[in-house]
Amino acid sequence: MKRLLTLFVIGISCAACVACQPGATGLSSQHQAAIRKACDDAVKMVNPQKTDWAAYVKLYYTEDATALASNMPPVQGRAAMQAMFGTFPPITEFKPEIVELDGRGDLAYVRGNYTMTLAPPGAPAVTDKGKYVEVWKKDADGIWKVNYDSWSSDLPVPGLLVPTRAPAAGAGAEVKKLGDIVGRWQIDGTFKPDPKSPAVPVALSLDCQWFASGLEVVCAYGGVLAGQPYQSVDVYSYDGKTKTYSDYSVATSGGATLGKLTIQLGTWVHVFDTQAEGKPAKQRLTMTNMSPDGGDWKSEIVVAGGARAPVGGGKYAKVK
Repeated sequence: MKRLLTLFVIGISCAACVACQPGATGLSSQHQAAIRKACDDAVKMVNPQKTDWAAYVKLYYTEDATALASNMPPVQGRAAMQAMFGTFPPITEFKPEIVELDGRGDLAYVRGNYTMTLAPPGAPAVTDKGKYVEVWKKDADGIWKVNYDSWSSDLPVPGLLVPTRAPAAGAGAEVKKLGDIVGRWQIDGTFKPDPKSPAVPVALSLDCQWFASGLEVVCAYGGVLAGQPYQSVDVYSYDGKTKTYSDYSVATSGGATLGKLTIQLGTWVHVFDTQAEGKPAKQRLTMTNMSPDGGDWKSEIVVAGGARAPVGGGKYAKVK
C-alpha cells in the first residue's frame, strides 16, 4: 500500500512538471485570440487629442483591478486608475508588444514590452520604453479583462535629484528630532477634502531624507489622495532663534503652504492654512504612536472659525 501511494505521488508530480514545461499551453487559441483583440482594441482608444480614460479603463480592466506602476503605491479600482491615467500628458504613440501569453482556466498572463511617446504641452516629446506583466481574468460572460497590471521603464529615472546626507555633525538635539520621519513609508487610510465630502481611500508613499546641509529634512509624497493623483515636496526645518519648527510644502494641487510643526515624544502636529467649502480653513495633521516601524495619523479641519471636524485618518508603516 505504501509503495502504491508513493507511485501515485510520483505520478502526480511528474504530471505537474510536464504541464509546466515550455510549450504545454493551457490556454486555447480562441482565448489567446480574445486577449490579443482586447489589447488591440484598447490601444486604438489612445487618442493624442484626448483619450477617454473612463472608457479605456472600463474596456480593459476588471472593476477591482490593481495597477502596479513605477514610483508610486498600488492603485486599485477603476475610478482611481482613471484618475491616474488622467494625469498623463497626450500620448502620440503607444505600441505594446506581447512576448509571452499563456494561462489555465479563467486566468491568464501576458508578458511584453512597450514603447510610448508622450507630448507634454509646451515641452519636447518624450519617448519611454519598458516592460510589463498582466494577469487576466475571464468573467462569467467569458470576457477577458486585466486584473493586475504591472509595468516599469527601462530608462533611468529622470527629474530633479535632491542632494542628501546624514544629519550634520553639529546638529543640536532639536534638529535631530526631525530624524524621526527619515526613511521610506507607506501611508494608508481614508480622507475627505472637507467635512461634507465622502471619505475615499488614501494610498501614498513617503520618502524623507536629510538635505545636503544635514539640518533640514526633505520629504516627497506620491500616490492617490482623495481619489486623485497627488504629489508634494515638504521641507521640515528648525529655527534656533525662534525655537520653532516649520513645514514648507509645494503640492501638485497648486500653491505653496508654510505650516507650523510641534514635536513631542512620539507625536508630531502640523497646522497650516488651506481652503475648504470655498472658505479659509486650518488643517491639522497629527501623527501619533510614532516608532521606527510606523504609527497612526489623523487629519482635522476648522472651516471659517467653526468647530474642529475629523476628515481623515489611518496608519503609516516603514517600507522594509
